Amino acid sequence: MARFLEHLYVLAEGDVTSVLGSVNARQPDTDTFRIWEVAGTSHADTSLVGDNAQYIDCGVEINDGPQPVVAKAALHHLVTWVTEGDAPPTAPLLEVTEGDAPEQVRNGDGIAQGGVRTPVVDIPVRVLSSVKGPVDSIICLLLGSTTPLSDERIAELYPSRTDYEEQFAAAADAAIEGGFILEEDREAIETYEHAELVPE
Repeated sequence: MARFLEHLYVLAEGDVTSVLGSVNARQPDTDTFRIWEVAGTSHADTSLVGDNAQYIDCGVEINDGPQPVVAKAALHHLVTWVTEGDAPPTAPLLEVTEGDAPEQVRNGDGIAQGGVRTPVVDIPVRVLSSVKGPVDSIICLLLGSTTPLSDERIAELYPSRTDYEEQFAAAADAAIEGGFILEEDREAIETYEHAELVPE
C-alpha cells in the first residue's frame, strides 16, 4: 500500500546558490527524504524552452544540460520508493563556499563540484553551468550557459576522439550504475556526447 510519505527533491545547480537559494533550506537525507542537486544544470534550459531558445539572447548559448534524463530517473525511483519501499540512491551535495552568501565551488574549467554527476559534466567538451551570460535579465539568470572548451583544452583532456568516447561511455556506465540515469536512457544521454568537437 502506497504511503506517500517519501520525498525526493531534484534541484538544478542554479537553484542552489542563485536567486532561489535552496542551499539555505538543505536537509539531511533520512528514511523518507532524499535530495539530488544536479551539477551542470540550470533552473530552465534548452529542453524546457525548445524552439523558443532562438528568440532568447543571453549573450551566450543557454544551458543544454541533461536535467530531463536525471529527472526521469528520479521519478522512477520515487514511484518505486512509494510503492515498493526501495529508497533512491543518496547523492553528494554540490560543493559551496562557507559564509552568508555561499557560491558554487568550481574547478579550473568552471564546472561545479559535487552533486549528481553525469558524463556530459565529468567528460566535458562544453562547460554546462548555471552561470548566466553577459545579458542582465531574470530569464538569463534562470537559463544558465553552455560554453565550449577551447581546442587547446580539449586536446589536453583527450589524446584522441576514441579516448573521449571511451571516457564518456565509462562515465555513463557509472551514472547508470549509481542510479542517476536509467539503463533505458543510455541512448538519451549519448545524445549529449559531442565527439565531433574532439580531433581524431
